[in-house]
Amino acid sequence: MYCLAIDTSSKYLCVAMIKDKQVLGQYNMAHDRQHSVLLLSKIEKVLSASRLSISDIDCLAVDIGPGSFTGLRIGITTAKGLSLALDKPIIGLCSLDLIAASQKDSGDIICPVIDAKRRQVYSALYECSQNKIKRKGKYFLGSIDELLEKVKGKVVFCGDALSLYKDKIQNHRDIQPVLGAEKYWFPLAVSFSTLCYGMYRKKDFKSAQQITPLYLYQNICTVRKKVKKQTL
Repeated sequence: MYCLAIDTSSKYLCVAMIKDKQVLGQYNMAHDRQHSVLLLSKIEKVLSASRLSISDIDCLAVDIGPGSFTGLRIGITTAKGLSLALDKPIIGLCSLDLIAASQKDSGDIICPVIDAKRRQVYSALYECSQNKIKRKGKYFLGSIDELLEKVKGKVVFCGDALSLYKDKIQNHRDIQPVLGAEKYWFPLAVSFSTLCYGMYRKKDFKSAQQITPLYLYQNICTVRKKVKKQTL
């Protein structure tokens, strides 16, 4: 399996070329608000470093969110275009699953936390077993206080919301938190390699028409219309 993976859900731009569970080439750098300009050139760079061409891939993988509204659109639109041009399927992956996968060796409960703005976080709880992760329950959107009431004991926290809520997590009465290093706060190439191979073997694919962003807010984007003044 040769898989081209794309993540534009956060300020980091991640592009990876994966063979089965091995990362052949990757690019992972912070480029806030420049993803649309850089993405295609970084795909070419990763393919060249991997000594492959775009026609060699068997599938694409893309982070479908939650995350930056604009960023997700860039990554998913690019994946759709390549899927249609190459006639290749797409694997859609959740940001929370990808962040949790980077902590699969911890052997503990994993709780990724992504800043959802509006004083809320995106999150989910995962169990580690035999070097694999399994999500417990549904994806979560709510306040950090609501989230912390759902967890107890030793928990590994990771994600960019730690920059906002680290003190509150560390001081919670029922939790013995382990805070993941900042390099694990965002989806990484190794996480794509961990999750994509199993999904590819199960043929857990989407077509370009089927792939859509994962938005946990009910109304992710609202547009105010100007009201014309009426004259008597």
